Amino acid sequence: MSSVAISDGSVDTWRMRGWGVLAAFVATVFLLASPGIAQQSASVTPGTTASVTGTVMYGDTQRPARFVQVDLQAVPSASATNSARGFGGFGYGGGFARTGLDGTFTIQNVAPGDYWVLATAPGYVSERTVLQGQVNAGATAADLMTQMPTVHVSASGSGSIVVTLQRGAVIAGKLQWEDGSPATGVDVIADPAVADVAMPAPLNSLRAYSQMRATTDDRGAFRITGLPGGDYVAEVQLRPTVQFGGGRGATNMIRIYAQGVFHKADAKPVTVKAGDERDDLRIVLDLSGLHTVSGHVNSTTAGMSVQSGRASLVDTTDATVQMSGAVNAAGDFSIAYVPAGTYTLSVQGSTQAATSVGGYRGRGGTTPSTSATFKPASQTLTVGDTDVTGLGINLTSASQ
Repeated sequence: MSSVAISDGSVDTWRMRGWGVLAAFVATVFLLASPGIAQQSASVTPGTTASVTGTVMYGDTQRPARFVQVDLQAVPSASATNSARGFGGFGYGGGFARTGLDGTFTIQNVAPGDYWVLATAPGYVSERTVLQGQVNAGATAADLMTQMPTVHVSASGSGSIVVTLQRGAVIAGKLQWEDGSPATGVDVIADPAVADVAMPAPLNSLRAYSQMRATTDDRGAFRITGLPGGDYVAEVQLRPTVQFGGGRGATNMIRIYAQGVFHKADAKPVTVKAGDERDDLRIVLDLSGLHTVSGHVNSTTAGMSVQSGRASLVDTTDATVQMSGAVNAAGDFSIAYVPAGTYTLSVQGSTQAATSVGGYRGRGGTTPSTSATFKPASQTLTVGDTDVTGLGINLTSASQ
Protein backbone atom coordinates (compact mmCIF):
# COMPACT_ATOMS: atom_id res chain seq x y z
CA MET A 1 0.00 0.00 0.00
CA SER A 2 1.36 3.44 -0.87
CA SER A 3 0.36 6.67 0.81
CA VAL A 4 0.04 10.13 -0.63
CA ALA A 5 0.22 13.04 1.79
CA ILE A 6 -1.15 16.40 0.60
CA SER A 7 -0.80 19.56 2.65
CA ASP A 8 -2.52 22.75 1.53
CA GLY A 9 -4.13 24.20 4.62
CA SER A 10 -7.58 22.80 3.86
CA VAL A 11 -6.76 19.64 1.94
CA ASP A 12 -6.99 16.37 3.87
CA THR A 13 -4.38 13.65 3.92
CA TRP A 14 -5.56 10.53 2.19
CA ARG A 15 -4.31 7.14 1.14
CA MET A 16 -4.37 5.56 -2.29
CA ARG A 17 -5.68 2.07 -2.79
CA GLY A 18 -3.27 -0.55 -4.23
CA TRP A 19 0.41 0.07 -4.67
CA GLY A 20 -0.26 3.42 -6.38
CA VAL A 21 2.74 5.42 -7.44
CA LEU A 22 0.30 8.04 -8.61
CA ALA A 23 -0.13 11.27 -6.70
CA ALA A 24 -0.50 14.92 -7.28
CA PHE A 25 0.04 18.41 -6.22
CA VAL A 26 -0.17 21.70 -7.86
CA ALA A 27 0.59 25.15 -6.69
CA THR A 28 -3.13 25.79 -7.06
CA VAL A 29 -5.06 22.63 -6.41
CA PHE A 30 -8.35 21.17 -5.47
CA LEU A 31 -9.17 17.48 -5.53
CA LEU A 32 -12.00 16.50 -7.86
CA ALA A 33 -15.17 15.26 -6.23
CA SER A 34 -14.96 11.61 -5.21
CA PRO A 35 -16.07 9.62 -2.18
CA GLY A 36 -14.02 10.38 0.92
CA ILE A 37 -11.89 13.10 -0.70
CA ALA A 38 -12.09 16.71 0.43
CA GLN A 39 -12.83 19.44 -2.13
CA GLN A 40 -11.39 22.91 -2.57
CA SER A 41 -12.42 25.39 -5.26
CA ALA A 42 -10.33 28.10 -6.91
CA SER A 43 -10.76 30.52 -9.76
CA VAL A 44 -8.95 29.98 -13.08
CA THR A 45 -7.43 32.91 -14.92
CA PRO A 46 -7.05 32.26 -18.68
CA GLY A 47 -3.46 32.25 -19.93
CA THR A 48 -1.89 31.70 -16.51
CA THR A 49 0.41 28.85 -15.50
CA ALA A 50 1.54 27.29 -12.23
CA SER A 51 4.40 25.18 -10.84
CA VAL A 52 3.98 21.70 -9.43
CA THR A 53 6.41 20.65 -6.70
CA GLY A 54 6.76 17.65 -4.46
CA THR A 55 8.90 14.81 -3.12
CA VAL A 56 9.13 11.16 -4.14
CA MET A 57 10.10 8.60 -1.48
CA TYR A 58 10.80 4.86 -1.52
CA GLY A 59 8.31 3.11 0.76
CA ASP A 60 10.62 0.22 1.70
CA THR A 61 13.62 2.35 2.71
CA GLN A 62 11.94 5.67 3.53
CA ARG A 63 14.71 7.37 1.59
CA PRO A 64 14.34 9.89 -1.24
CA ALA A 65 13.93 8.52 -4.76
CA ARG A 66 16.78 10.21 -6.62
CA PHE A 67 16.69 11.04 -10.31
CA VAL A 68 13.40 9.27 -10.99
CA GLN A 69 10.88 10.37 -13.58
CA VAL A 70 7.83 12.39 -12.57
CA ASP A 71 5.21 13.00 -15.23
CA LEU A 72 2.10 15.16 -15.34
CA GLN A 73 -0.48 13.64 -17.67
CA ALA A 74 -3.55 15.55 -18.74
CA VAL A 75 -6.70 13.68 -17.78
CA PRO A 76 -8.70 12.70 -20.89
CA SER A 77 -12.40 13.37 -21.08
CA ALA A 78 -14.78 10.69 -19.86
CA SER A 79 -15.92 10.18 -23.45
CA ALA A 80 -12.42 9.37 -24.72
CA THR A 81 -12.31 5.99 -26.50
CA ASN A 82 -8.60 5.47 -27.21
CA SER A 83 -5.11 6.43 -26.13
CA ALA A 84 -4.36 8.86 -28.94
CA ARG A 85 -1.55 11.36 -28.57
CA GLY A 86 -2.75 14.53 -26.94
CA PHE A 87 -4.46 12.90 -23.96
CA GLY A 88 -1.36 13.58 -21.93
CA GLY A 89 2.07 12.20 -21.18
CA PHE A 90 5.48 13.69 -21.81
CA GLY A 91 4.92 17.22 -23.01
CA TYR A 92 1.22 16.77 -23.75
CA GLY A 93 -0.57 19.36 -21.68
CA GLY A 94 1.37 18.60 -18.51
CA GLY A 95 5.14 18.34 -18.29
CA PHE A 96 7.78 16.17 -16.69
CA ALA A 97 10.85 16.37 -14.51
CA ARG A 98 13.39 14.28 -12.63
CA THR A 99 13.85 14.37 -8.92
CA GLY A 100 17.04 15.68 -7.35
CA LEU A 101 19.32 14.20 -4.70
CA ASP A 102 16.73 14.92 -2.03
CA GLY A 103 13.88 13.38 -4.06
CA THR A 104 12.20 16.71 -4.76
CA PHE A 105 10.94 17.89 -8.13
CA THR A 106 9.44 20.97 -9.74
CA ILE A 107 7.39 21.08 -12.93
CA GLN A 108 6.93 24.61 -14.18
CA ASN A 109 4.62 26.32 -16.64
CA VAL A 110 1.69 24.02 -16.05
CA ALA A 111 -1.49 25.27 -17.68
CA PRO A 112 -4.77 25.18 -15.72
CA GLY A 113 -6.54 21.85 -16.04
CA ASP A 114 -6.89 18.36 -14.57
CA TYR A 115 -3.85 16.08 -14.30
CA TRP A 116 -2.64 12.72 -13.16
CA VAL A 117 0.85 12.74 -11.60
CA LEU A 118 2.98 9.67 -12.28
CA ALA A 119 6.28 8.74 -10.67
CA THR A 120 8.19 5.69 -11.79
CA ALA A 121 11.45 3.98 -10.82
CA PRO A 122 13.06 0.63 -11.71
CA GLY A 123 12.00 -2.08 -9.29
CA TYR A 124 8.89 -0.25 -8.12
CA VAL A 125 5.32 -0.91 -9.16
CA SER A 126 3.91 1.41 -11.80
CA GLU A 127 0.39 2.77 -11.58
CA ARG A 128 -0.60 1.24 -14.89
CA THR A 129 0.15 -2.28 -13.63
CA VAL A 130 -1.78 -1.60 -10.41
CA LEU A 131 -4.85 -0.54 -12.36
CA GLN A 132 -4.46 -3.44 -14.78
CA GLY A 133 -4.65 -5.88 -11.88
CA GLN A 134 -7.85 -4.25 -10.67
CA VAL A 135 -9.37 -4.34 -14.16
CA ASN A 136 -8.50 -8.04 -14.35
CA ALA A 137 -10.38 -8.49 -11.07
CA GLY A 138 -13.51 -6.87 -12.53
CA ALA A 139 -13.15 -3.16 -11.74
CA THR A 140 -14.83 -0.76 -14.17
CA ALA A 141 -13.59 2.58 -15.47
CA ALA A 142 -15.98 4.35 -13.13
CA ASP A 143 -14.58 2.41 -10.16
CA LEU A 144 -11.02 3.32 -11.06
CA MET A 145 -11.67 6.97 -11.87
CA THR A 146 -13.09 7.61 -8.40
CA GLN A 147 -9.89 6.40 -6.76
CA MET A 148 -7.47 8.16 -9.08
CA PRO A 149 -5.75 11.02 -7.20
CA THR A 150 -6.67 13.72 -9.73
CA VAL A 151 -5.71 17.35 -9.26
CA HIS A 152 -7.02 20.55 -10.75
CA VAL A 153 -4.48 23.25 -11.56
CA SER A 154 -5.76 26.77 -10.99
CA ALA A 155 -4.20 30.21 -10.79
CA SER A 156 -3.59 30.69 -7.06
CA GLY A 157 -2.55 28.85 -3.94
CA SER A 158 0.44 26.79 -2.79
CA GLY A 159 1.17 23.38 -1.31
CA SER A 160 3.31 20.25 -1.49
CA ILE A 161 2.97 16.51 -2.05
CA VAL A 162 4.84 13.38 -1.03
CA VAL A 163 4.59 10.37 -3.37
CA THR A 164 5.56 7.00 -1.93
CA LEU A 165 6.68 4.23 -4.30
CA GLN A 166 6.24 0.62 -3.28
CA ARG A 167 8.76 -2.04 -4.29
CA GLY A 168 7.43 -4.76 -6.54
CA ALA A 169 8.21 -8.44 -6.77
CA VAL A 170 11.17 -9.91 -8.68
CA ILE A 171 11.40 -12.94 -10.95
CA ALA A 172 14.97 -13.87 -11.86
CA GLY A 173 17.01 -16.79 -13.10
CA LYS A 174 19.22 -18.08 -15.92
CA LEU A 175 18.77 -19.32 -19.47
CA GLN A 176 21.04 -21.83 -21.16
CA TRP A 177 21.12 -23.73 -24.42
CA GLU A 178 20.82 -27.51 -24.47
CA ASP A 179 24.62 -27.80 -24.72
CA GLY A 180 25.05 -25.93 -21.43
CA SER A 181 26.23 -22.61 -22.87
CA PRO A 182 24.52 -19.42 -21.61
CA ALA A 183 21.72 -17.98 -23.73
CA THR A 184 22.81 -14.34 -23.98
CA GLY A 185 20.92 -11.32 -25.29
CA VAL A 186 17.57 -13.13 -25.07
CA ASP A 187 14.33 -11.40 -24.04
CA VAL A 188 12.38 -12.83 -21.09
CA ILE A 189 8.88 -11.64 -20.19
CA ALA A 190 6.89 -12.09 -16.99
CA ASP A 191 3.62 -13.04 -18.66
CA PRO A 192 0.51 -12.98 -16.42
CA ALA A 193 -0.80 -16.53 -16.10
CA VAL A 194 -4.24 -15.23 -17.09
CA ALA A 195 -4.41 -12.80 -20.01
CA ASP A 196 -5.00 -9.15 -19.15
CA VAL A 197 -8.44 -7.66 -19.70
CA ALA A 198 -8.44 -4.63 -22.00
CA MET A 199 -8.04 -1.39 -20.06
CA PRO A 200 -11.30 0.62 -20.36
CA ALA A 201 -11.44 4.15 -21.73
CA PRO A 202 -10.45 6.75 -20.76
CA LEU A 203 -7.88 4.99 -18.55
CA ASN A 204 -6.35 3.31 -21.58
CA SER A 205 -4.60 6.63 -22.20
CA LEU A 206 -2.61 6.22 -18.98
CA ARG A 207 1.04 5.90 -19.93
CA ALA A 208 2.38 2.37 -19.58
CA TYR A 209 5.81 2.07 -17.96
CA SER A 210 6.56 -1.53 -18.83
CA GLN A 211 8.86 -3.31 -16.40
CA MET A 212 7.63 -6.78 -17.26
CA ARG A 213 10.69 -7.88 -19.25
CA ALA A 214 14.45 -8.20 -19.16
CA THR A 215 17.30 -9.27 -21.45
CA THR A 216 19.80 -11.93 -20.42
CA ASP A 217 23.37 -10.82 -19.78
CA ASP A 218 26.63 -12.51 -20.78
CA ARG A 219 25.99 -15.28 -18.24
CA GLY A 220 22.44 -15.88 -19.43
CA ALA A 221 21.06 -14.28 -16.27
CA PHE A 222 17.88 -12.19 -16.22
CA ARG A 223 16.04 -10.20 -13.57
CA ILE A 224 12.50 -8.84 -14.00
CA THR A 225 11.56 -6.29 -11.36
CA GLY A 226 8.67 -4.05 -10.35
CA LEU A 227 5.98 -6.73 -10.59
CA PRO A 228 2.70 -6.47 -8.69
CA GLY A 229 1.78 -9.60 -6.79
CA GLY A 230 0.22 -12.37 -8.85
CA ASP A 231 0.82 -15.48 -10.93
CA TYR A 232 3.29 -15.29 -13.82
CA VAL A 233 4.74 -17.52 -16.50
CA ALA A 234 8.32 -16.79 -17.63
CA GLU A 235 8.21 -16.47 -21.42
CA VAL A 236 11.38 -16.56 -23.51
CA GLN A 237 11.17 -14.88 -26.92
CA LEU A 238 13.52 -15.80 -29.75
CA ARG A 239 13.28 -14.25 -33.20
CA PRO A 240 15.60 -15.98 -35.68
CA THR A 241 15.58 -15.04 -39.37
CA VAL A 242 14.69 -17.83 -41.75
CA GLN A 243 16.22 -17.53 -45.22
CA PHE A 244 14.52 -18.67 -48.42
CA GLY A 245 15.65 -19.03 -52.03
CA GLY A 246 16.45 -15.81 -53.83
CA GLY A 247 17.55 -14.12 -50.64
CA ARG A 248 14.04 -13.64 -49.26
CA GLY A 249 13.35 -14.29 -45.63
CA ALA A 250 10.88 -14.07 -42.80
CA THR A 251 11.12 -13.76 -39.05
CA ASN A 252 9.00 -15.95 -36.78
CA MET A 253 8.67 -15.60 -33.03
CA ILE A 254 9.70 -18.66 -31.03
CA ARG A 255 8.16 -18.70 -27.57
CA ILE A 256 9.55 -21.00 -24.90
CA TYR A 257 8.01 -21.02 -21.44
CA ALA A 258 9.40 -21.96 -18.04
CA GLN A 259 10.22 -25.66 -17.80
CA GLY A 260 11.22 -25.48 -21.49
CA VAL A 261 7.76 -26.03 -23.02
CA PHE A 262 6.36 -24.43 -26.17
CA HIS A 263 2.76 -23.87 -25.04
CA LYS A 264 1.84 -21.51 -22.22
CA ALA A 265 -0.86 -23.89 -20.99
CA ASP A 266 1.86 -26.49 -20.27
CA ALA A 267 3.98 -24.13 -18.15
CA LYS A 268 3.88 -23.95 -14.35
CA PRO A 269 3.16 -20.41 -13.08
CA VAL A 270 5.28 -18.66 -10.48
CA THR A 271 3.37 -16.97 -7.64
CA VAL A 272 4.84 -13.85 -6.03
CA LYS A 273 3.66 -11.22 -3.57
CA ALA A 274 4.72 -7.58 -3.51
CA GLY A 275 8.34 -7.41 -2.36
CA ASP A 276 9.06 -11.11 -3.00
CA GLU A 277 12.18 -12.12 -4.90
CA ARG A 278 12.08 -15.40 -6.81
CA ASP A 279 15.53 -16.01 -8.29
CA ASP A 280 15.60 -19.77 -8.88
CA LEU A 281 14.25 -20.05 -12.43
CA ARG A 282 16.40 -22.17 -14.74
CA ILE A 283 15.21 -22.60 -18.32
CA VAL A 284 16.91 -24.82 -20.90
CA LEU A 285 16.33 -23.77 -24.51
CA ASP A 286 16.24 -26.97 -26.56
CA LEU A 287 15.02 -26.35 -30.10
CA SER A 288 15.34 -29.99 -31.14
CA GLY A 289 11.62 -30.36 -30.42
CA LEU A 290 10.82 -27.90 -33.23
CA HIS A 291 10.28 -29.00 -36.81
CA THR A 292 9.98 -27.74 -40.38
CA VAL A 293 6.82 -27.76 -42.50
CA SER A 294 7.46 -27.45 -46.24
CA GLY A 295 5.75 -28.04 -49.54
CA HIS A 296 4.78 -26.73 -52.95
CA VAL A 297 1.87 -24.54 -54.06
CA ASN A 298 0.22 -25.50 -57.36
CA SER A 299 -2.21 -23.66 -59.59
CA THR A 300 -5.35 -25.42 -60.81
CA THR A 301 -5.69 -22.81 -63.59
CA ALA A 302 -4.07 -23.80 -66.87
CA GLY A 303 -1.22 -21.56 -67.95
CA MET A 304 -0.76 -19.99 -64.51
CA SER A 305 1.65 -20.80 -61.70
CA VAL A 306 1.98 -19.53 -58.15
CA GLN A 307 5.13 -17.41 -57.93
CA SER A 308 4.66 -15.57 -54.64
CA GLY A 309 2.52 -15.54 -51.52
CA ARG A 310 2.64 -16.74 -47.93
CA ALA A 311 1.96 -19.93 -46.00
CA SER A 312 0.86 -19.54 -42.37
CA LEU A 313 0.37 -21.91 -39.43
CA VAL A 314 -1.86 -21.14 -36.42
CA ASP A 315 -2.22 -23.61 -33.55
CA THR A 316 -5.88 -24.63 -33.23
CA THR A 317 -5.74 -24.57 -29.41
CA ASP A 318 -3.40 -21.62 -28.83
CA ALA A 319 -3.52 -18.75 -31.32
CA THR A 320 -0.32 -17.25 -29.88
CA VAL A 321 1.57 -20.14 -31.50
CA GLN A 322 1.77 -19.05 -35.11
CA MET A 323 4.43 -18.74 -37.78
CA SER A 324 4.67 -18.27 -41.51
CA GLY A 325 6.94 -18.52 -44.53
CA ALA A 326 7.07 -16.94 -47.97
CA VAL A 327 6.13 -18.73 -51.17
CA ASN A 328 9.05 -18.26 -53.56
CA ALA A 329 9.12 -17.85 -57.34
CA ALA A 330 9.16 -21.62 -57.83
CA GLY A 331 6.03 -22.04 -55.67
CA ASP A 332 7.88 -23.61 -52.75
CA PHE A 333 7.46 -22.68 -49.07
CA SER A 334 9.15 -23.66 -45.82
CA ILE A 335 8.13 -22.83 -42.25
CA ALA A 336 10.76 -23.52 -39.59
CA TYR A 337 10.69 -23.90 -35.79
CA VAL A 338 7.23 -25.45 -35.55
CA PRO A 339 6.39 -27.22 -32.25
CA ALA A 340 4.30 -30.39 -32.22
CA GLY A 341 0.58 -29.71 -32.37
CA THR A 342 -2.46 -29.37 -34.60
CA TYR A 343 -2.53 -26.35 -36.90
CA THR A 344 -4.57 -24.58 -39.50
CA LEU A 345 -2.35 -24.21 -42.56
CA SER A 346 -3.43 -21.27 -44.73
CA VAL A 347 -1.88 -20.39 -48.08
CA GLN A 348 -2.41 -17.37 -50.29
CA GLY A 349 -0.58 -16.66 -53.52
CA SER A 350 -0.22 -14.62 -56.66
CA THR A 351 1.56 -14.81 -60.01
CA GLN A 352 2.67 -12.68 -62.90
CA ALA A 353 -0.06 -13.44 -65.44
CA ALA A 354 1.91 -12.53 -68.57
CA THR A 355 4.95 -10.64 -69.79
CA SER A 356 5.49 -8.05 -72.48
CA VAL A 357 8.70 -7.36 -74.38
CA GLY A 358 9.89 -3.80 -74.45
CA GLY A 359 12.06 -1.18 -72.85
CA TYR A 360 12.06 -0.38 -69.15
CA ARG A 361 13.39 3.04 -68.21
CA GLY A 362 15.48 3.12 -71.37
CA ARG A 363 16.73 -0.44 -70.99
CA GLY A 364 15.67 -3.33 -73.19
CA GLY A 365 14.26 -6.47 -71.65
CA THR A 366 11.15 -8.24 -70.42
CA THR A 367 8.78 -6.32 -68.19
CA PRO A 368 6.19 -8.18 -66.06
CA SER A 369 2.59 -7.11 -66.45
CA THR A 370 -0.05 -6.91 -63.74
CA SER A 371 -0.23 -9.88 -61.38
CA ALA A 372 -3.12 -12.28 -60.85
CA THR A 373 -4.19 -13.54 -57.45
CA PHE A 374 -5.48 -16.86 -56.20
CA LYS A 375 -8.22 -17.75 -53.76
CA PRO A 376 -6.76 -18.60 -50.32
CA ALA A 377 -6.85 -22.23 -49.24
CA SER A 378 -6.58 -23.81 -45.80
CA GLN A 379 -6.42 -27.23 -44.23
CA THR A 380 -5.79 -28.87 -40.87
CA LEU A 381 -2.27 -30.16 -40.32
CA THR A 382 -0.81 -32.23 -37.48
CA VAL A 383 2.88 -31.90 -36.63
CA GLY A 384 4.36 -34.75 -34.60
CA ASP A 385 7.94 -35.65 -33.75
CA THR A 386 9.39 -35.17 -37.24
CA ASP A 387 9.46 -32.64 -40.05
CA VAL A 388 6.48 -32.46 -42.38
CA THR A 389 7.65 -32.29 -46.01
CA GLY A 390 6.26 -32.72 -49.51
CA LEU A 391 2.93 -31.00 -48.89
CA GLY A 392 0.99 -30.13 -52.03
CA ILE A 393 -1.40 -27.15 -51.87
CA ASN A 394 -3.70 -26.34 -54.79
CA LEU A 395 -4.88 -22.78 -55.39
CA THR A 396 -7.59 -21.62 -57.78
CA SER A 397 -7.44 -18.32 -59.66
CA ALA A 398 -9.52 -15.60 -58.01
CA SER A 399 -11.11 -14.88 -61.39
CA GLN A 400 -12.75 -18.31 -61.50
